Amino acid sequence: MVIAETALILAGVKAAVAGTKEVINTCKDIGEIAHHIDAVFNGHEEITKQVKEKSPSPPNKFQAFVKSRLGNAPEPVGNGTSIQEVTAFVLQQKQIEKEMHNMMIMINKRFGHKTWSEILALRKQRIIERDKENIRRREAAKKKAKAEAIKWEKYAKEFGKFIVIIAVGIGMYFYISYACKGCI
Repeated sequence: MVIAETALILAGVKAAVAGTKEVINTCKDIGEIAHHIDAVFNGHEEITKQVKEKSPSPPNKFQAFVKSRLGNAPEPVGNGTSIQEVTAFVLQQKQIEKEMHNMMIMINKRFGHKTWSEILALRKQRIIERDKENIRRREAAKKKAKAEAIKWEKYAKEFGKFIVIIAVGIGMYFYISYACKGCI
């Protein structure tokens, strides 16, 4: 995981939370609140995905700081298993979770006690519906591709038959002209 990307995502999440703080008090445009909440969720998903991937990265300033505090660690840096990288991953994940918790408090305070949990439940339901729709579309695309392949295979067979018939006809013409010796 590239730490710069993670820091950028974290900054985006913090900006989304700050934007929500500004917009939530006026609450004239619900779309802006939804946009900021969506940015927080996208940042959280991106960080979670990067943590799960455990992609190697070169050591950065934070990792160098942790390494200087711990001394010379025997683990190699950059393979996703060093204490520096694991520490960076965990702390960044915790920062995102803290920002999401702050967002939850703000929204529940403004719109009612169970609002955040309703948002999460509805989001989860829509994600499930989207995934089901994507699966249905993929299956429909596979069926369509299979039907197209069958159709083109049929066209190829019919074209092959046509070529054979033409070849037989031309062959018969030359055979008859040879056998008849100038009749045709």
